[in-house]
Amino acid sequence: MSGVRSLRRCLVLGGAGAVGGLFARALREAGAEVVVADPATGCGDATAPDAALRAEISTADLVLLAVPERVALAALPVLAEHVRPGALVADTLSVKSAVAPVLTGLREVEAVSLNPMFAPSLGFAGESVAAVVVHDGPKVTELLALVGEWGAHVVRLSAADHDRLAAATQVLTHAAVLGFGLALAGLTDGVGEVAPLATPPHRTLLALLARIAAGTPEVYWDVQAANPRGPATRSALADGLRHVADLVDRGDEAGFGAALARLRDYFGPELSPHAEHCAQLFGSTPHRGSTAKRGSMTQQTATQTANWVESRISRTSDSLDRAFEQGLTGHTITARRGKRVWLAEGGEALEFVSCSYLGLEEHPALIEAAEDALRRFGVHFSSSRNRMRPHYLPELEDLLGTVYRGNRAVAFTSVGTVHLGVLPLLGSGALPSYPIAPAGAAFLVEKTAHSSMQILRGLLGQIGPARRFDLEEPGSMETALREVAATGRTPIALVDGVGSMGGLIDVAGVLEALRPHGGHLYVDDAHGISIAGPLGAGYAFDTFGDRLPDNVVIAGSLSKAFGGSGGFALVPGEADVRVLRKFANPLVFGHSIMLPLLAANVAAARLHVDGEVARLQERLWRNAADFDELTGGRLVNAGLRSPVRGAHFATEAEAFATTAALKDAGVLILPAFFPTVAKGTGLVRFALSALHERADLETAAKILEGTRYA
Repeated sequence: MSGVRSLRRCLVLGGAGAVGGLFARALREAGAEVVVADPATGCGDATAPDAALRAEISTADLVLLAVPERVALAALPVLAEHVRPGALVADTLSVKSAVAPVLTGLREVEAVSLNPMFAPSLGFAGESVAAVVVHDGPKVTELLALVGEWGAHVVRLSAADHDRLAAATQVLTHAAVLGFGLALAGLTDGVGEVAPLATPPHRTLLALLARIAAGTPEVYWDVQAANPRGPATRSALADGLRHVADLVDRGDEAGFGAALARLRDYFGPELSPHAEHCAQLFGSTPHRGSTAKRGSMTQQTATQTANWVESRISRTSDSLDRAFEQGLTGHTITARRGKRVWLAEGGEALEFVSCSYLGLEEHPALIEAAEDALRRFGVHFSSSRNRMRPHYLPELEDLLGTVYRGNRAVAFTSVGTVHLGVLPLLGSGALPSYPIAPAGAAFLVEKTAHSSMQILRGLLGQIGPARRFDLEEPGSMETALREVAATGRTPIALVDGVGSMGGLIDVAGVLEALRPHGGHLYVDDAHGISIAGPLGAGYAFDTFGDRLPDNVVIAGSLSKAFGGSGGFALVPGEADVRVLRKFANPLVFGHSIMLPLLAANVAAARLHVDGEVARLQERLWRNAADFDELTGGRLVNAGLRSPVRGAHFATEAEAFATTAALKDAGVLILPAFFPTVAKGTGLVRFALSALHERADLETAAKILEGTRYA
């Protein structure tokens, strides 16, 4: 901030109020000496100044009146007798038709009439300040420049235009909200009755109504009563409502459509930006049922953004905690061989927990590669891959290029860091193969997409609107795409490939839905890598016909069926790779995959290329078919090309009891409760592997026979 130059000494009349205090603080921070005079503090009456106040007026470079209109109109003639020539006189009144002529009558001073178009508690940043310049000069220029430096947008206009537009933006808006509130109060017994059914527009109006109802009545009375255009404005509002009622009452649907067309014409090119802003507002309004007792974690107010993390925590039962306490999950193991593990508390068990679906982590080639890397390099080489990297890294990425038919893979330390590194660049249009519209991108996150993507919605929202859609809800994706299209943005859909708790996402169907909109598809295929395709390219790549469509990014895992550790992004060209290496935050500022595991990844990649993985896939799918047969095809994912099976229970208690019964029989599984699965339900998840034997599957199926799972 440049600070003050000619406005070194400032007097704020009414500085104890909200508006005056806002200006006083900002002027002080800019380096001015600020004196506050306000009858509320017993320090000066602008309409009858004592000797001390007259002295302050006569030496001030800026005299700012942040007082009610009646006080300002009475004080200005008095100020004219004492303000020094060349000083700046300013006010902050919300109506200008009365004060502008008085300011015009002042001689040998500069004068500007300001109106902050926002509540003072919001601060200047991002808001608008109207400025009616009466007597221009260097001090007016400096003050308006300061307001701009404080983050506000200064709008210069005449007094008549100010009052006309203020009536449209304030009188009309407040009257509409108040009318809505009074009508709602007459139609219902209380907000508690309508809140559970409130739509996003209704919640937004409720929030506006709550802000006015909780405010100072005098402020909103002045907005309605002081502006001379108020009566005509309220009459126009009533006419608009009567017009809508007349159209509907006489069944004139064509006329209704014509009215909407007129409104679209009224917006002109501003329609898309405002529609986008509405989508952002709807994404941040508190969800229904978000109120709670004061002091509780989930307490929300109408003007706060709902905190989904708090909501999720507050709605989570203690089932997972009890599962930990009773040793049903969170197991500590001391050794393993195949699918048998030895527990720290003693004994051994059969596990269906590990997501290494092909059992490659025990393959001799991977173990030998890791041991060799330890001897040659030690445990780790701590450097960003851009500065120095072991030879294993380019070897791995070249081998992945073979697996993925010439497309380019960039290795990360995890799938989560792939998301963190790639998605901001994808949404910003930085990746050459994925163009973004001039209006920017909009992120559409599928409801069941992995938590590592869901948690990034706040980050992605800094780049473009981010909202969720539900593939199981008819029309959800189509509606989301239409709304994005109205804003002129490029949609980017984020989905899983193979669901970690169940399901296969129709990635081909999502891709086709995106094409007419020029959208891009980002697939987290962590659980699908290696289990499908002749070279183990995975579920999504195989579904796309063993190719990477031109508008698709695949995020893959090296830590599950692949057999090693880490993640990778799959893109089509070297130009995309260069951008990722230069700008993907985890690659630039993070270390590479730990050396022994990086070497193991190379060995695993070779097993993909030489056909070993294809043979292991056959064993995996044979086990899946056997388990489906043994359980009567009743499990989640039965019959699907997914290595995940689940017994879904209507209650958490039933899932908890089944987990305990399996543990007692020496079988370890993954119990899942909300928020991993729907609230109040439970899932007993089995991760199948090529290493499981028929007897292992029979043991688990036998225990499930006596349970009631869906």
